[in-house]
Amino acid sequence: MRIMEALRWGEAQLETEGVEDPRFNADLMLSAVLALARDRLYLERERVLGPEEERRFSALLSRRRAREPLQYILGSQDFMGLNFYVDRRVLIPRPETECLAVQFLAAVPTAETVKVLDLCTGSGVLALTAAVYRPGARVTGTDLSEDALAVARLNARRLRASADWRQGDFLDPVRGERWDWILCNPPYVTCREYEATAPEIRFEPKQALVGGEDGLDFYRRLASEVRAFLNPAGRLLLEIGWRQATAVCDLLNQQGLKTEVYRDLARKDRVILAR
Repeated sequence: MRIMEALRWGEAQLETEGVEDPRFNADLMLSAVLALARDRLYLERERVLGPEEERRFSALLSRRRAREPLQYILGSQDFMGLNFYVDRRVLIPRPETECLAVQFLAAVPTAETVKVLDLCTGSGVLALTAAVYRPGARVTGTDLSEDALAVARLNARRLRASADWRQGDFLDPVRGERWDWILCNPPYVTCREYEATAPEIRFEPKQALVGGEDGLDFYRRLASEVRAFLNPAGRLLLEIGWRQATAVCDLLNQQGLKTEVYRDLARKDRVILAR
């Protein structure tokens, strides 16, 4: 089977299962098998695949046909110009979360020394973005899942970035400490929304997605305690669901915090800054 034949076959296989953008998926998986950049597939389209290459490509296609996310199959997702390893132990980083990272980087000068906490760190994308782009930052990431922290540690080694990783429930690992910045992308999907999600979402850790019946469980917990964890000039940056801005701002305002809402590139409410 030649490269072009393999791509067409793969596209047809994925299209049958309702996979969105099947040709793009087939391209990236065959690129991974052959260790070729995507454009090289088309420049070498008459190249014949070996038996082992065909077998590996078929195995990847089977996983994607079962609707396993492409990022898990490839073990890779880009975020803020950095490449992160991901697998089923962690949530796949979304472009929407870059809005939070952008707000943090815009507010913190490059050489400034700040103490940063990333709650619900998962694969470590927010913690490590802070550590890489703000080398003066002292960064700590926490997560309930030790499996997730193992992925975060792996990403720290790959990016040659330094962070302190702590396992525990939400704020428990950092009690008695105060921070200049707290970053958090908590579970905020409602139970009803989760039941209606695409098949790919079911491969991701549910505890990293679902925030209770109304999606606000973690915001309630954080709002009730966060002031004790912030320095006098400390700030909190939160990712939210696009319909949650009013509810989350109300929770924070009730605790005496002032809030601002920022929109993502789709012009949807996505990040709250509280101080």
